[in-house]
Amino acid sequence: MARTVIDLDEEIVEQAMRVYGARTKAAAVRAAMEEGVRLRLRRELFDAIDDGEFDDVFAEIRSQTGPRNPDGSLKREDGASAA
Repeated sequence: MARTVIDLDEEIVEQAMRVYGARTKAAAVRAAMEEGVRLRLRRELFDAIDDGEFDDVFAEIRSQTGPRNPDGSLKREDGASAA
């Protein structure tokens, strides 16, 4: 872990400590940064899904998953079995 000196707004740090239940400023800043990064990565994933970047992956997953017949083959909506 790196040690970095930065200027922070005391009021925001106090709010972060309260929101995250952190006992130290460092813990509050870490928690806020972790949450911010997770949210941004999730947003980037949803944007990529909306842009169709995962259509091929989802098509493959859909073709290999779903309800199964007693013999283990996939059930299809038309009643046919998939190999």
